[in-house]
Amino acid sequence: MDLLGRLQEFREKICADLWNNGLVIGVSGGPDSITLLHLLSRFSELPSQAIVAHLDHGLRNNSQKDGQFVANISQDWGFPITVESKNIAEIASSNKLSIEDAGRQARYTFFKRLADKNNIRLILVGHNADDQVETILMHFVRGTGISGLSGMRTITPIAPSMLSVSAYEKSDIVIGRPLLSTTRQEIQEYCLENNLNPIQDPSNNDNRYLRNRIRHEIVPILKDINPNLNLTTSHMSTVLKHNQRVLQQVTGAAWDHIVTHADNQKIVISRPKFGQVLTGIQLEILRSAIKRLRPDLRNIDFNPIANAAEFSKTGDVRQECSLPGNLVMKIDYKCLIIVEAGLAVNHQNGLPLLINGETISIQTPGSITLKACGWRILVDFPNNINWTSIYNNKDRWTVYIDGDKLKDEGLQLRSRQSGDRFQPLGMDGKSQSLANYMTNARIPYELRDRLPLLVSGEQILWIAGWRSDQRLRVRNTTQTIWRIRMVCPHNASNKY
Repeated sequence: MDLLGRLQEFREKICADLWNNGLVIGVSGGPDSITLLHLLSRFSELPSQAIVAHLDHGLRNNSQKDGQFVANISQDWGFPITVESKNIAEIASSNKLSIEDAGRQARYTFFKRLADKNNIRLILVGHNADDQVETILMHFVRGTGISGLSGMRTITPIAPSMLSVSAYEKSDIVIGRPLLSTTRQEIQEYCLENNLNPIQDPSNNDNRYLRNRIRHEIVPILKDINPNLNLTTSHMSTVLKHNQRVLQQVTGAAWDHIVTHADNQKIVISRPKFGQVLTGIQLEILRSAIKRLRPDLRNIDFNPIANAAEFSKTGDVRQECSLPGNLVMKIDYKCLIIVEAGLAVNHQNGLPLLINGETISIQTPGSITLKACGWRILVDFPNNINWTSIYNNKDRWTVYIDGDKLKDEGLQLRSRQSGDRFQPLGMDGKSQSLANYMTNARIPYELRDRLPLLVSGEQILWIAGWRSDQRLRVRNTTQTIWRIRMVCPHNASNKY
């Protein structure tokens, strides 16, 4: 199939809906992008909006001549053009990026801004089959997973890692690569056949850049071993893309089962459920969590992910390990919490909590609402509840106490205090410090100072949601039964 036919197939099979809405065409002036632009100039189904975008990287003294060349040829072929300049070396230095990464972010940020301005959703670039081989090898050398080894896609949503910080907002813009199955040799032959004179960027021969070393030193050796390297790599890429879709589907199902909370500040993972799945799924869950919290992060190395998966099995409560993107994974009794390093964890998760040091008096009978969380506390004296129903009570947020044994000191809710002790129900009257009970019950450390304690005077009657006191248990001889219920708001989740 000729190159024009490939462009037609790209439009019809891959992006027909996007195409008709308009195009932003990234053109550097090199053979790939000039070939793409020339093909578009011959195309009979060009949308009404097709805008050329050229970014001057400012890396050579005469780089502005490239912009003038692209502007002239765009106008000759009937395309409007926007040219912009950036000091890529300065951007790379100030943001601690490589020249390649800084240039890529600046280009795609420029392309996206131009697309947004004109309500266009499709950006076309001139990546070819040889670029695909080099990209996969670069990912291999740096260390990667299936995603990196599968290389570039013919069409893909624009990702935050492709953009500068100022352009991180979500977008429905996609990147299209119509020439991804076309070899560099085919492009060079097309330029000769059509008397095109693209710019030859001398930096493409500078082996200080990793891509150039791979292009000029590694690829020739591989092609000597396997002359069909491009085709072999393309087949591998296709297989791995299919495998990645399977892995994504499995990971998505596992995420829904294992992750108990996710927002833009923290991810909470069920530690027992995480430990039950295969290591490969664990690694993908952690990778997905990092991407959700750090969408701008381009490369996620294998070692810290693998170390975190192992640490999830061996780490002690309140320990933490480092993750990419200045994130940490904190160990708790029942969960793994991924947050920014140094960020205090708000571990509420829909539980009833008090403001630190708060004490609330409760009318009996009556009800109050906790300002800190929206939960309601209801106290009443039911007449139609028998002892057997109380004994079989499975609701952790309802407790029954023997009102005949209560001293006339009223009821309060308060947080824990130094020296607190009580007699946990089921321990035959043995006294235990509240601190030891909370540790043995594996109550998350961040919750302990804010959990409501139902007290009467100095006596703890109930650690709400966990355990009541043995001394006030209801017996079959109890005459006055008090029922205390904690009712969660509609949107609370009760994870513990």
